[in-house]
Amino acid sequence: MNNTKSLQELFQDKLFRIPNYQRGYAWEKQQVGEFLEDLELLDSSRCHYTGTIVLHQDKNARERTDNQGRSYTETDVVDGQQRLTTIILLLSEISRALGNRGETLANGIRKDYVKATDMDGHPLYKLTLNDDIDRFFRNSVLAETPDLQEPTVESALRLREAKDQIAQFLARVEHGSANQEWLQDLHKKVTTRLRFNLYEVDKAAEVGIIFEVMNDRGRPLTDLEKIKNYLLYVASSLRVEESNREELGKEINSIWSDILKCLMNAKLNSDNNENRLLRTHWLIHYDSQSKQWKGSKSIRDKFNLRNQNHSQLLSDIDKYINGLYNSCISFCDVLKPNRSDAFQSFSDNIRTKICLWSDKIVRMGVTTPFLPLFIAMRIRWPSDHENYLSLVQLCEKIAFRIYRVAEFRSDFNQLFMLRLANAVRQGKIFEGKELDYNSIQHFVKINYNQRKDYEGRDYFEYYFIKEAILPKSYSKDWYSWKGIKYFLYEYEEYLASDKGASPEIQWKDIKERDTIEHILPQAIAGRCYWKERFNEEEHQHCVDDIGNLMLTKHNSFYSNKPFFEKKGTADAKSPCYANSPLFQEREIAALWDNWTPQSISERRGRLLDWAKSRWYIDFGDGHLSSR
Repeated sequence: MNNTKSLQELFQDKLFRIPNYQRGYAWEKQQVGEFLEDLELLDSSRCHYTGTIVLHQDKNARERTDNQGRSYTETDVVDGQQRLTTIILLLSEISRALGNRGETLANGIRKDYVKATDMDGHPLYKLTLNDDIDRFFRNSVLAETPDLQEPTVESALRLREAKDQIAQFLARVEHGSANQEWLQDLHKKVTTRLRFNLYEVDKAAEVGIIFEVMNDRGRPLTDLEKIKNYLLYVASSLRVEESNREELGKEINSIWSDILKCLMNAKLNSDNNENRLLRTHWLIHYDSQSKQWKGSKSIRDKFNLRNQNHSQLLSDIDKYINGLYNSCISFCDVLKPNRSDAFQSFSDNIRTKICLWSDKIVRMGVTTPFLPLFIAMRIRWPSDHENYLSLVQLCEKIAFRIYRVAEFRSDFNQLFMLRLANAVRQGKIFEGKELDYNSIQHFVKINYNQRKDYEGRDYFEYYFIKEAILPKSYSKDWYSWKGIKYFLYEYEEYLASDKGASPEIQWKDIKERDTIEHILPQAIAGRCYWKERFNEEEHQHCVDDIGNLMLTKHNSFYSNKPFFEKKGTADAKSPCYANSPLFQEREIAALWDNWTPQSISERRGRLLDWAKSRWYIDFGDGHLSSR
């Protein structure tokens, strides 16, 4: 049934809810600004078609009654939620502005469009948003006296920004003394002159019928949203028993709500991460050829009403959505392992280790090659925690050696890893072997160990261990090396654990600050201590050497002071190496009295001996293994 309604008519007998499976508030400054501009230019005597509102009212929907005896039915907003939310924000701010001027109309606006009161004196909100932002919407955006809650998700931040933008629009100076009349006229425009094409669907699954024509102004639909709507459309059109169609439609909505909540809680709810999840799941479960993935089109081609047995199609869709949800859980755990709820299904005695080693790979920024395999292993053997940890530890070493030391691009070796992940998930024979954890680790190690330079040299053995002691013209600028902070933080963890302690500085503090100290300063002009120990050639050769670099919290304080001042004493009141919270600073203070080219060479050797042990891999095939 199609009806053209004013906002006043829409709100007469309905309480609107945004279902959890819908995306959160998405309008940004541009969309809000365009909406406000359209309103301002609208002639007060004319109506303005604003778009479509698609609603679904469940047969078991609750009826509520306000304290004036008016009845309302809870109704889901399937499409139009961005526009509707923005209008409520606007009316709330108009009410606030009029209330500040003593206008009685302010209370009427709040009762009709923001919040009424039920028969028991409880608030009756006219619009309820997704669970993750509704409390913020009510208490920090709509409330007459907003609380101090800060937004914790992107959609909540957009709500606050939209509220502030609207408030600034209403308070513009040019309206002057006519501001009150202008606000009243704006309220009338919004509630009586905006016209909405109302479309009400009877069954939950049928909301997918409009999947191609959702017309909110703002960002286009993501593939995750398109796929959900397409699957709802297919569910509503299957030639199977109606109860099965309805059940599938409910399951799609429920699972999408869980997926969005999972991504939101992990702060992975960007369009890029949604698409990455969809793509990774497809490559693991269906086709490992990444070039064949076409986004939502691949789903449409796979689950097509025209060329499928409909009973089988129902089963296939159910398998797809549940597989996507399980992939989402692992996806979030792999990419955000430092969350309190990461790897919840793992036993407590090993979960801490898995989170720790998974976070190391995230710190390096090298998750892409291993993400599909980690997800596939988790789904295939969900209870095998020990072997999962062993695989993560192996991949951390490979990630460091291949993608940080040898500096291969993150898509290097991706095709092999995708084929392996797909075979793991499907339970296929891979290169003539049945796959278990031992054979999987064997394939991973051998495939990466075949990667040599044109002279047949092992990248880790030659480029990291040997190249670091060659003359400067052949060596690496370790200060500019992408892996330097990770390397030095791992060394800090090693020194701390050797003392039965933990690092006193967190990785996030290391990552986000200028924390690399040149013991021999980058500039030594006019500094007698350094000029006496390093000539120009030695300074150039040694300054960015790995033996001359360490982590610190006091980089700017140390500057280019002589070594004995930097070293200091344990009881010194000013920051120095000897009283530093970092173990590697205290180590340097304990081992060296002066800092010379020989000192740098000695420390380089110390670091590289540790590195050979830390990232050692036993390939067991006669190749160099860097022990």
